[in-house]
Amino acid sequence: MADLEQKILALLKEQNVPFSVIEHEAVYTNPTMAEKLGVPVGDTVKNLMLETAEGRVIQVILPGDMRFDARKLAEAAGTRKVGFAKPETVLDVAGCEVGCVPPFGHLKPVQVYMDRNLLFKKEVYFNPGVHTRSVKIEARWLKQLCKPVMV
Repeated sequence: MADLEQKILALLKEQNVPFSVIEHEAVYTNPTMAEKLGVPVGDTVKNLMLETAEGRVIQVILPGDMRFDARKLAEAAGTRKVGFAKPETVLDVAGCEVGCVPPFGHLKPVQVYMDRNLLFKKEVYFNPGVHTRSVKIEARWLKQLCKPVMV
């Protein structure tokens, strides 16, 4: 088990968040993850590491079937533009590769921006820093765990 995954599972236990871990073949996208889990893509959490025009790393989390609005996010983050963080930046900040970034538990603190639509889900699934496992939690816990700015 990867260090980041251990950190995330320990955080869930510490916060008394009921969760389950599901093993599956390696997945790199939300649609593939949903297919392996047998759930709607919208119940997976898309976790994107972005960089602001000033070089600040931020994260946006949203339902797996949605796209983020770069203009709205830049406005919420108080910057003129946002773009995808480089893979080496993601590894440095999140502690894992692109494609399995978790919504919380990163190596370095980042401001998280969360799409309100996630709050209307019952349960959600995310990768805990590895491509071969997913964690299932009640969506309501994301707000407490991520301490996000809602967008």
